Amino acid sequence: MTSIGLKHGLAFFAIALAASCFALAATSPSTAQRAPLLMTLPVKCEVGKTCLIQKLVDHDATFERRDYRCGTLTTDGHDGTDIRLRTMEDMRSGFAVVAAAPGTVLRIRDGEPDVSSRERIDLKGKDAGNGIVIDHGKGWETQYSHLRQGSIGVKPGQQIIASQKLGLVGMSGNAEFPHLHFTVRHDGKIIDPFTGDTQGSACDAAAPATGIWTAETARGLRYLPTAVISIGLASTVPSKSVADRINVPSLASRQAPVILWADVIGAKLGDTQKFDIIGPDGRSVHRQQAQIADGGLSWFAYSGKRAPAAGWPAGQYTGIYMIQRNGVAIAKSEIQQILD
Repeated sequence: MTSIGLKHGLAFFAIALAASCFALAATSPSTAQRAPLLMTLPVKCEVGKTCLIQKLVDHDATFERRDYRCGTLTTDGHDGTDIRLRTMEDMRSGFAVVAAAPGTVLRIRDGEPDVSSRERIDLKGKDAGNGIVIDHGKGWETQYSHLRQGSIGVKPGQQIIASQKLGLVGMSGNAEFPHLHFTVRHDGKIIDPFTGDTQGSACDAAAPATGIWTAETARGLRYLPTAVISIGLASTVPSKSVADRINVPSLASRQAPVILWADVIGAKLGDTQKFDIIGPDGRSVHRQQAQIADGGLSWFAYSGKRAPAAGWPAGQYTGIYMIQRNGVAIAKSEIQQILD
């Protein structure tokens, strides 16, 4: 989840900065003064459906955090855009990482395992995991981190075109779930592709998601501060760590509990979460709502019920999870599963 930062992986990517990003941001040229470069989404996925944007570039120059819309869809000092997959199964199925713009491959690294960073004591400076750096000319570079081990299909010096496949989304390096950490630089300074401005520049609560994206790409990048990553029906509570869910848990038997679980981005203190499990006859067998007392970028929750004495009836069960903020539904997801 935490990707390469200014203090990680610099030996590999050979970036020499004379001052911090925040200091550089104050003297960097505006978007209008830079040579233009338009970029496409660096993952072959549909945002909001097959993938989600977990984190954005941090625009707060202090120890606080603010994304380009003045929200909290970031962490302190975060220098890129995290495009995540929903499950480990999605990672294994293979989602292509592609070049955001034409250019020349500068550096690559491969061979790092796709293992949760929680299980790796020392990353030996390879926080970015398997990665690629591309030179786009006129001071522009892009970096693609946490690629799947063995998936990189380009070489240093190779000329590439926009949307050309580079590798696959993975979980190598300092990552706790499968995602691409995408970083844009101009003359060594971090650029937020959603605004075209440097890291540390002022946020804007009404800013459109245009920046340096192509018009087609920007149309699919609606700002979603809160979203359901994935939900499931199961007989046991799964690990809240996506990386630990080797297989998606399911309903095991008619005598086992029925549990609805959910992974969420951007749940906030005071939000109301609602669980509803509907049985084969269309009636609710379990319903619960509670106020969220914590929240954050990653939120995991579950609720369920033990089987009745006669066991659950066979048939289709539906799970519905919802988050409400100030009485308005802001995120909702539904899943069906057959119990034999």
